[in-house]
Amino acid sequence: MLKVLSYNVKGLNAPVKRHALAADVLRLKPDVICLQETHFKRLAHPSLGIRNFPIQYHATGPTKARGVSILIRSDVVYQLHRKISDPRGRYLILVCSLNHKTYTLVNIYSPNTEQLSFISGILHRVSLVATGVLLICGDLNYSIDPLRDVRSPKIPIPTKRSIRQGQKLRDLFSSHGLYDVWRLWHPGDSEFTFHSRVHNTYSRLDYFLLQSSSLSQVLKCEILDITWSDHAPVFLTIGEGGERGAGKAMWRFNDSILSDPGALAEIEQTLAEYFTLNNTPGVTPETLWQAHKAVLRGVCIKWASRLNQARQADKLLILSQIHVAAQANSSDPTPAHLKILLEAQARLSDWNYKALLYSQRRLKARYYAYRDRPGRLLARYLRPTVAATRISHLVLDSGRKTVYKPLEIGNALAAYYGDLYNLQSDSHPSSISEARVDRYLSDLHLPSLTSTQRDGLSSPFTELEIATTIKSLPSHKSPGPDGFTDIYYKNFSALLTPHLLSLFSSAAETGRFPEEMLRTTIVPLPKPGKSPTLCPNFRPISLLNVDVKIYAKIIANRVAELLPGLICSDQVGFIRGRQGPHNTKKLIDLIQVIQTHRLPSVLLALDAEKAFDRVDWMFLRKVLLKFGFPVSVLQSIFALYASPTASVLTAGFLSTQFGIRNGTRQGCPLSPLLYALVIEPLAQRIRQDDGVAGIMVGPTVYKIGLFADDILLTLTEPTDSLPRLSELLTEYSAVSFHKINLPKSQALTINVPGKVRESLKQTFQFEWREDYLQYLGVKISKSPDQLFDLNYKPFLAHIKQLLFKWKRKSLSWIGRIAAIKMSLLPKLLYYFRTIPIRLPKSYLDEVQSLLNHYVWNGKRPRVPNRLLNLPIRRGGLAMPHIHLYHRAAVLASLAEYFHSPRPPQWTAIEQSFAKQYLITTVIWLTRRQRPPLPDILPLTRWYLHVWDMSRTLLLNTTSLSLATPLEVLTHWIADFDSARWTSRGIGHLHQLISGGKMLTFEMLQQRYRLTEAWRLSYYQITSVIRRPGTSFQPTLPQAPLSPFARFVIQPSTQAKLLSICYAALNVPLPDHTWSFQKAWEGELGIKIPPQDWERAFALDRGAYRCTSLMEVRRKVLYRWYLVPARECHVNHKVSPICWRCERLKGTMIHVWWECEAVEPFWRGVAGLVEKAIGLAIPFAPADFLLGISKVRMDRWQKKLFSVITSSTMLLIARSWKQQRVPIVREIRDMVNNTRDYELMARHIYDFPQPEKDHWSLWDSMLAAECTVDLGVPG
Repeated sequence: MLKVLSYNVKGLNAPVKRHALAADVLRLKPDVICLQETHFKRLAHPSLGIRNFPIQYHATGPTKARGVSILIRSDVVYQLHRKISDPRGRYLILVCSLNHKTYTLVNIYSPNTEQLSFISGILHRVSLVATGVLLICGDLNYSIDPLRDVRSPKIPIPTKRSIRQGQKLRDLFSSHGLYDVWRLWHPGDSEFTFHSRVHNTYSRLDYFLLQSSSLSQVLKCEILDITWSDHAPVFLTIGEGGERGAGKAMWRFNDSILSDPGALAEIEQTLAEYFTLNNTPGVTPETLWQAHKAVLRGVCIKWASRLNQARQADKLLILSQIHVAAQANSSDPTPAHLKILLEAQARLSDWNYKALLYSQRRLKARYYAYRDRPGRLLARYLRPTVAATRISHLVLDSGRKTVYKPLEIGNALAAYYGDLYNLQSDSHPSSISEARVDRYLSDLHLPSLTSTQRDGLSSPFTELEIATTIKSLPSHKSPGPDGFTDIYYKNFSALLTPHLLSLFSSAAETGRFPEEMLRTTIVPLPKPGKSPTLCPNFRPISLLNVDVKIYAKIIANRVAELLPGLICSDQVGFIRGRQGPHNTKKLIDLIQVIQTHRLPSVLLALDAEKAFDRVDWMFLRKVLLKFGFPVSVLQSIFALYASPTASVLTAGFLSTQFGIRNGTRQGCPLSPLLYALVIEPLAQRIRQDDGVAGIMVGPTVYKIGLFADDILLTLTEPTDSLPRLSELLTEYSAVSFHKINLPKSQALTINVPGKVRESLKQTFQFEWREDYLQYLGVKISKSPDQLFDLNYKPFLAHIKQLLFKWKRKSLSWIGRIAAIKMSLLPKLLYYFRTIPIRLPKSYLDEVQSLLNHYVWNGKRPRVPNRLLNLPIRRGGLAMPHIHLYHRAAVLASLAEYFHSPRPPQWTAIEQSFAKQYLITTVIWLTRRQRPPLPDILPLTRWYLHVWDMSRTLLLNTTSLSLATPLEVLTHWIADFDSARWTSRGIGHLHQLISGGKMLTFEMLQQRYRLTEAWRLSYYQITSVIRRPGTSFQPTLPQAPLSPFARFVIQPSTQAKLLSICYAALNVPLPDHTWSFQKAWEGELGIKIPPQDWERAFALDRGAYRCTSLMEVRRKVLYRWYLVPARECHVNHKVSPICWRCERLKGTMIHVWWECEAVEPFWRGVAGLVEKAIGLAIPFAPADFLLGISKVRMDRWQKKLFSVITSSTMLLIARSWKQQRVPIVREIRDMVNNTRDYELMARHIYDFPQPEKDHWSLWDSMLAAECTVDLGVPG
């Protein structure tokens, strides 16, 4: 079925008309829209942003007249074959496929003279290109049957000329086999599509024309009411138009109804009553829970319908009045009837205008909240146009068959996934036997859970666990088949949690969930860089019901705590405290070892085919038992796999349902953890097999690194290791269904002779690479020297390309900084963290220069770039400092040495080359004190170099740090036994010192139970601390421990090391005064201490989300604006005299404060501030321009003061170089708008409500003024 709307809109340049059209489209739900008289001008028309209509074609003229458009809904399967558009904007012809059926769409806007020749010419042109169903629609500007289709009070009988002209048009259509569809379906009716308000005449000028062969497909053709245009929309419904492009949307909980207090109260009441009445001994928790969804669904549907009707009630009433008035006026065109009709249409215009204003305010609130800030809005704005993710067709049976219809596509994918998720079925001969799995696992040395861990893992679920998990659910994710969203669970957590506990406890005990709960909707997402026409090239994302996700997340949280002890540290994917860069750094170190010792080696990156989807459940169960998981926990886990089913969702169509008998679903919180466990036997099998030779460093052999299913092997003796590896992979595949895609697995040989390499290539069908292999998004070369060229140079080109594209985007100064921080910096930091090599200073300089050039939009910087790099509280704008970020990434890598008890494997490799000297110890020594380390790896030497450069800033001291471990003293005290002190819990110097003084031995004795035998050692420590060059200066207070020092004392894998290091490095020079600070102090004639400047920088924190207000305040602080006194030095044509008063020199303080034109305005602002916050602020520029006031204000008073003064500055800036000065009324309006947008944004986007809302002060002032105006005594 295809719905086509034809509408002469009489111009769409006014926003209110575009909004009215969008509302009509939302109500009528057409598939194709044909618009006439859009009045769009060529190359300069506004965006016709109608939701769900991304496909738009416009034929426009050189002026704002004429113009036709065709819009096609996104869920229509569409393909364009040919387009012909009139350069004058009179017609548009599309030859296309709609829902797999060919159409020729012709949209016409005929001139009001010479219609016959115009239409004849179009029909001739159409006859040359017409294919499939010919559908002609539009405004012909003439009635083809004036006797029936024209009604005029002045000319009751049409003229003979008009009748003859109509007959000629009918003959013309007849000669082309075209029929007036509406007249065929309404042979005796009189309805009209055009109303002339001037003459009060009615006529039918808008038509749908079809050929006879297509008439049988017409289901309905109707003329709707004339409302906001002078034409009526004409609606055509065609059946047998190919399969629908999209199926019916599944029910989903409407989160917006929760904003209505009545709906919220009824849902809460319904839940409470339902569970009270039905939670009886005879009702199982499963039945109780599933039935509650049915009850709630009805309540939600009722409220969604009620609220929608309430929102549209006034409009529907007006439309019905227009319908009645139009019928009366068309049958009896009198001035009285016309007046009633015009009044009703005016009421509709008012309603549309108010609806537009409300929509605009919501849109402005969104931009107020998110414009020029890191977030989804900015990301979408910067992102290039994304290709449609709709699956147009699938190629099946090795190219012998192609399917196009959405349901057929869904069923084809369902058949593919049905086979993939049923590998253990009777149709697959390669079924796995339990005995074979038992034999395989019996030979493996895998760790097992302790009894304490097993008890904790199998402990009963608690309401606190459930409530915490619900609170942590990510918002606005797609729900499962039941339609209940995370918002539903978050809002009614208190009512639902007890019953979820009963449900989860029952499922864990019985090992089963109801089948309906385990139903899944699979959404196929195309894999990047692969053809979206083949079933294997889609990633099946499972949309699970949220209640099942909560259950899985609770188990996942428990399992995640234990995985670091069960999974070897060479698996870094989805394990707490481990990251992908751990494996890349390990690989770089191993390649250095290979090259240093000239080891014949091969690096092998295995590509696992559908790894998560092929996991065998029986094998998974056996593996969990091998790791010591209790049977009760297995029962809890496999409740998720009791009887799951799935359907594939494509274009709104659900495929046939199929069962699932293997695989861990992508979208389940537990899946990555289970996969890490199930792949560990393969990794351990490789580790403990001597036939697979790895790289020995110290006592450890390194063979394998994993990031989930990304396996990278570092093998020596390839002629022996590869055959044995192949056998091990085959063994593992035979017990687990794991499958390696050999042609996509990359192999890179190092130091392997050419003949041997050729022999290996003949034997093993890998993708043999020459110079590098791709791993975790970076290129790993056979020589560390090539890493820069392979990774950083191409990324520099990417930065240039990205910034070039962004130049066309309209962003503010702060917005450009936000774009860099959000989109570019994370990518750059990923390279810094995964490949932390020494980079040329010129490279970092060039990257920084590119970013600075973009931020300043190619113009000369008005503020020192180093100032912008500083944190906001230090006066900057947190613009990334690339040099410091690179150093911070290196230092963050070095800090990973302190991870305890399991540091990353790469640290052990590097430590082994430092011999007996611990890296965690030698870094505390100065470069001169440090023992020679000739054999350390290049990365280690680079880390130490950066540490030496940054040590003082990281530790916040130039003397011996309180975080220094006692092991360091072994370098200064002969035969010092640090382990002795560590055994008593004394590991760092800070435990021996308090208030800058060494604790007495007696105090240590009492605190740590030391004996007299420790006294000599104590005196040795004391003598070292007081040695010149390491003295703590006991008479002076010591600097507090820095965040980095606190991390060293208490290492945590959850610490944000890169942020800690960057914050330590990114500090201003001590006692440095910026030029803008000196200039302000000079003009104001005062000395402003650093703490006052910090207060000025932090004044607007939390006051507003508007970046425009934030930006103007910073620009004033930075003296960014070119006042006449400055501009005259740049442009000699500019006078240094103020453009307002035209008498005095236009300095910064004059233009912004002292000018006789602007000074009264500031006095009015000062009065407004006093009324609003209840405090009299001294009338001085330091207070109002800089925000540095001696008056003590509460935090909420400061916020409102910042809002008012920032708004004042913004209004002054908007009238720059104009003699006009804003008035206080404008300030009040701007603050009111800011308040409205702030509160609306809080309501819409659920921003946290502050404890003390500064807007309550503003509201109190307005209420007091209203009381005075009404004459009510206070």
